[in-house]
Amino acid sequence: MKLYKLLAADGSTEESVQPGTLGGNSQDRIYGDLNCPSANRHLPSYARIRVFFANEAAAIAARYRPCHTCMYERWKQWNQGGSPGSADYPWLILPGTTTRNGSANRSSTAGS
Repeated sequence: MKLYKLLAADGSTEESVQPGTLGGNSQDRIYGDLNCPSANRHLPSYARIRVFFANEAAAIAARYRPCHTCMYERWKQWNQGGSPGSADYPWLILPGTTTRNGSANRSSTAGS
């Protein structure tokens, strides 16, 4: 049986029999569709920083934000800002804040 490595909210890796439904960029902390044109354009060099999530809730819990390219409507909602962790704004980070790895959380296009 094939096992898939998925990123958990605490940054650890979990093994799952189900593949992830979303991919992510661990450097810029962005999540998006597995077939994102921006992300796929940068493969194979991008593969070393790519992570996978079971679902959007897992990506949000891990403090990632939506991709500008493949999740544009969700990105627009995130980019408007709000009260982190609320029903209307589930993301835990705001535009312009610093990510856990110290890089600025930009509101520009970057691959998932």
